[in-house]
Amino acid sequence: MAEKYGFFNSSGGDRVYDAADFAAYFGSLVSNGVFYMATTNLQVSPAIGLAVNVAAGSAWINGYRYENTDVLNMPLTTANGSNPRIDRIVIRLSQISRSIQLAVVAGTPAATPVAPALTRTSDVYELGIADVLVPTAATSIVANNITDTRLNTGLCGLVNSLVSAVYE
Repeated sequence: MAEKYGFFNSSGGDRVYDAADFAAYFGSLVSNGVFYMATTNLQVSPAIGLAVNVAAGSAWINGYRYENTDVLNMPLTTANGSNPRIDRIVIRLSQISRSIQLAVVAGTPAATPVAPALTRTSDVYELGIADVLVPTAATSIVANNITDTRLNTGLCGLVNSLVSAVYE
């Protein structure tokens, strides 16, 4: 067990802080999720062919900030010829690669498919922003195939803060 505190100015190099210290600090003030200033923030929609688009927007994961500045096309793998599957669109924080990126987690084809579980370990933490039903032998995705999970607090949720902004 150790005592931790901060942040103080360094005197002769006796105070050294790194990104993990700041992420832990900000993570204690701001919850995980997507920012919801616009309802389209990181919204998933059908794209041409077997793909989806993710709208511009931003999110917050464990004290780290993510921003997508433009529509991002996310191709899906080829549909199974015998069974449907559910793919999950995630925002993935990787402590190993020191990055946050959008990703598609492909589901397993089954007669009654389920979305893949989110990875939430000390190295990888995912927020699920949408589930995409990939019908049997599909060559495209339609809006009814997409379930928006951004407001599901168990999968994603909205960013909340302990600090209330005062606007004049």
